[in-house]
This record gives sequence, structure tokens and C-alpha cells, in this order.
Amino acid sequence: MDYACNTDPRARKTKFWRRTAAAALALGGAALLMGTAVAQAGYIGILGGGPIYKRNLTNVKELKRAGFTELLVWSVEVKANGDLNLNGEFPIVTNGKYVGAQTWPKFARDLRSIKSGKVTRITFSIGSSNFGDFQNLKSLVDSQGTGKRSILYKDFAALAAALPVDAIDLDDENSYDSESTVKFALMLGGLGYHVTMNPYTNNSYWISVVSQINTQMPGLVDAIHLQNFAGGGGNNPCSGWDFGDVPVYPGLSDQQSAPPYSSPAQAESRLATWHNQCGITGGWLWIFDQIAGTDQVREYAKDMTKGVSGNAARK
Repeated sequence: MDYACNTDPRARKTKFWRRTAAAALALGGAALLMGTAVAQAGYIGILGGGPIYKRNLTNVKELKRAGFTELLVWSVEVKANGDLNLNGEFPIVTNGKYVGAQTWPKFARDLRSIKSGKVTRITFSIGSSNFGDFQNLKSLVDSQGTGKRSILYKDFAALAAALPVDAIDLDDENSYDSESTVKFALMLGGLGYHVTMNPYTNNSYWISVVSQINTQMPGLVDAIHLQNFAGGGGNNPCSGWDFGDVPVYPGLSDQQSAPPYSSPAQAESRLATWHNQCGITGGWLWIFDQIAGTDQVREYAKDMTKGVSGNAARK
């Protein structure tokens, strides 16, 4: 679903529900025919920051062709007044208007170009460690709500109208306020976004929040980007992170400073192990910035795809 082609939030919402309903009917019918559950292919994602939006056609071509099917753009900062910014250096939305073209005028075009290749989903990630994005979200939700007059609604509507963003990823690492998070996620769903979660700890909190959201808007949260590196280095997607029918996609690291480091072959092996243990169908890589401009971009995409497909090479 390319929001660049349809900037009316109501139309996007209608398309979202029609697509969700059609997918559910198709999956249910196939399951009845086969007499068993159907495992759908998941996303193979890569997360990146500056090298995605700083004008570099080599990076655009790499991301378009490598074989990753999801691009996670990191990290959206939500300011106290509701302004949206990437990494503290790239203002994207101010007072309900997209202003990103003032800094990087080709960003929207580059995202559309990337999405015309093998990437089928673009996700913008909010938050990270030691930032107050979710405290600001809570304050804004508490003071203004999430209706059409709220700054959060206006800003995320402007983002959807300007850029081909399919989902918003919630990487809350220090707030954990379920009430405001649920309200914010439901607002995003009303604007036509999907929602994903990006946890590294506090599994009971995340499981509860996802349940609350999907009870009110079924299918809105459609993936979990579980961190399996750095603070989440001990996580196992097959144990302690059961979100029911919401798939868990483990995240691996290509960065020595965010251990455990995984080479392309090691990433394939780890994903294959989890695929065999609990049927994971997707995964994602931290971080594009580390390998941009190298052959490893394509190697990770190829090997990670093998790992979750059941076709991993025997080591």
C-alpha cells in the first residue's frame, strides 16, 4: 500500500481494512483446504539511519535491489511540542506540515524508488534508549488526546501524506505507559498505518499492550521486531515472547559494539535454528549504517532469507 498514491486518511483506512479482511479470508480458506495452519512468509528487514535519508544513490540502489523486503528508518524523535525529527538532525514534520524537503528534498523520491524494488514495506521507528520520545507522547496524549485536532494526529497524517510509510515501529525503552501507547497506536491505525513493536525487555508489558491494541482494532499490530543484540542479546524469540498470531521477527547485529555480532552465515544459522524450533518466518538486521556500500548488504539479505525459509545451508 503506497500512501504516496492516496493521501486521504479515510481512504487509506478503508484500504487497510479491505486488505486485512481479504487476507484473513484468503488465509482462512487456505487453512480449511489444507486442514492445517498456514505459515506465511515474513519480512526480512534492515534498519538504518542517516545513510537512508542523506542523498546517496548507491545506498538507494543497494536497498532497492539487495533482497530485503522491509526497510526500517531509524529513529523518529517526537519532541515535546509534537514535532517529528530523524536522529536530531533532520526535521520532517512541524505543526502538521511536512518540512523534510527543506533539508533533504529527494528523501520522498528515494523512499519511493527503494519501494519500487524488492522492499515492499517501509517502517518508521520511534524511540531508542535514553530519549524521552514516549514521555513526550504520553504528555501530548494526556493533554490533547488523539483526535483530529491533536498535534499528534496532524503530524502523523502529514507524514503519511508525504512519504510512502506503511508502519510505525514503537521502540519504547524507558517509559512503558500502556494507556497512552494504546491510544497512540489506535490513532495510527485510524490513519492507515500498521503498527509494530520493538522490545528488548519487559515482555509481559509488551504482550499486554499488543493484546489491548489488537482487541480493539484486530490486526493493527502485525509484527514484533524483537531485539536479540546489545541489551536484548539473551532474548530467544521461541521463549517468553509469545504474541499469539502476531509473528515475532528476531533482530540480529552486524556491529561488534552491539553483540552478539553475526556474520551473514551466522545470521543464517541463527535464524534457521529458530525457524526449526518455533517456525519464525522473518527477521531484521541492525544496522545498515555499518555495512552500507559493501557486498555484505546483499549477502545478509540472501542468507537471512535462507535462514527463515527452511532452506539454510548445512554448516
